[in-house]
Amino acid sequence: MPRIFQLFLLSTLAFLLSACAGSPHPQLVTPSEGPAGTPRYLELYREKQIATLHFPAGVYTLNAVDKIGYYYRAPAKIGERFGSGSIGLNGGIFVSKRDPNKLRGYVWRAGAITHIGNLSHVKHRLYDQDIPAESPY
Repeated sequence: MPRIFQLFLLSTLAFLLSACAGSPHPQLVTPSEGPAGTPRYLELYREKQIATLHFPAGVYTLNAVDKIGYYYRAPAKIGERFGSGSIGLNGGIFVSKRDPNKLRGYVWRAGAITHIGNLSHVKHRLYDQDIPAESPY
């Protein structure tokens, strides 16, 4: 096997093993079903780019829970840019149970969740009250 191919395989394997994958299938919840005391919403004040992924600004909604944290679904698809195009991925922001100040992005890939990057320093807030509906008047 050529040396360059071996290095490629080794670096790919290292990347896959170093990515914290979390639970492949966390328990889905609605915001009203979430664990007591868990904020139902997370607001990201500005878009954040991690590598080729773009996490939109807006209100993320509690969507799932596992033994290590909470998953907040993005208000729109996570944009992944490549070459001259882009695709939308399902995903959002993960908040650690152990340290609620630790935020990471996540996307669904190949039927499992992949945690990506560090969003801890992006301006955000967690809150529990419902968002009032806009008046049609």
